[in-house]
Amino acid sequence: MSSQLYNRYQECCAELERMMKMYQGSSEDAKKLRGAVAAELLRREIDRYLKYSNKPFKVSATNSYIAGSKFEYDLLLVKENACPYMDLLYLPEDVIAIIESKAAGLFEVNKDTDSIAKAVNCAQKINPDIRFGYITMSENVPINLYNRKGEPTVKHWDSTVKYLDEKIQGLTASYAVTLHKGKTLCDEGLDEEFHAFIEFLAEGTK
Repeated sequence: MSSQLYNRYQECCAELERMMKMYQGSSEDAKKLRGAVAAELLRREIDRYLKYSNKPFKVSATNSYIAGSKFEYDLLLVKENACPYMDLLYLPEDVIAIIESKAAGLFEVNKDTDSIAKAVNCAQKINPDIRFGYITMSENVPINLYNRKGEPTVKHWDSTVKYLDEKIQGLTASYAVTLHKGKTLCDEGLDEEFHAFIEFLAEGTK
């Protein structure tokens, strides 16, 4: 069975497109909107899993902060009794994990992972127990191993995983819900993989 998370994301994208077309717009032109929808859907699905599993955690609102860090974070996995200031700012001791969410991967992998690592490492200096999880709804992988010039094709997903592992000081997990070769879906993802991703982040309390 394919990933329910990805199926729900596809449903959200279809609804976005329907609403945009009502006013002669297109969701394809609203990249940030798709990213925001991906993050909000992820927040809801993680929260659903935490409640189902009876885990003593919750997920922050999107674009939250950690006291002592100047950076904004897509999502935070926090203790169940955490009380954020203005629903935005969490104490570092209440933060279990930082989650970076993307709809379709990174475009400039080296530069983008530099920015992600800077924000995550700042938080981990304050609380070294904070774990990090990177998740993207879809990621492209090369159709061919070599291009027409005989050179190895760029492997964005492999590079993303490698750079995040190298640049981030603490424990990390990277997860692509689905993989595509061009427009062809080649890995539909599994719910169990998503659950394992959450379990890894939650283990930061042990």
